[in-house]
Amino acid sequence: MLKVITALLITIFVTIPTTVTANTIEIDHPWSKAVPPTSNVAAAFLSIINHSNTDDTLIAARSPIAESAELHTLNNDNGLMKMRKVDTINIAAEHQQQLAPGGFHVMLFNLTEVPIIDSHFPLTLTFKHAGEITVNVAVKPATYSGEHHDITHDDSHALQHH
Repeated sequence: MLKVITALLITIFVTIPTTVTANTIEIDHPWSKAVPPTSNVAAAFLSIINHSNTDDTLIAARSPIAESAELHTLNNDNGLMKMRKVDTINIAAEHQQQLAPGGFHVMLFNLTEVPIIDSHFPLTLTFKHAGEITVNVAVKPATYSGEHHDITHDDSHALQHH
């Protein structure tokens, strides 16, 4: 009987999941700059906060307002700023990763709907461990920098975990 109990206890401990769940990743202040009505591209910015003690990785993004979405960064190449696609964006354990103008961001290509100022659009982020998290991206004027976002919190960017 003791062998059976020991085997059951070992099985329970071995099968406890060690992956990070979506509640360990927090997405804060998702926003996008308004683009001209004829624009074919837009960009989304946000803060990703990893509350776990395990690194995670942003591996993909998608939105129903675009045919495709890519993770991008801006690099200074001998004084010339160049945008380039990246496969992943690392979010270190217990750290925050900014996706902001001049750095990492999500590019939306072949827009099927052009975002309008003061509207919102859904953006689904896929993480290696946390899975998919969908947020509502607030569309701001083209002059908006995102540096001093409103003190009052807007429930429109509440997280939806899948």
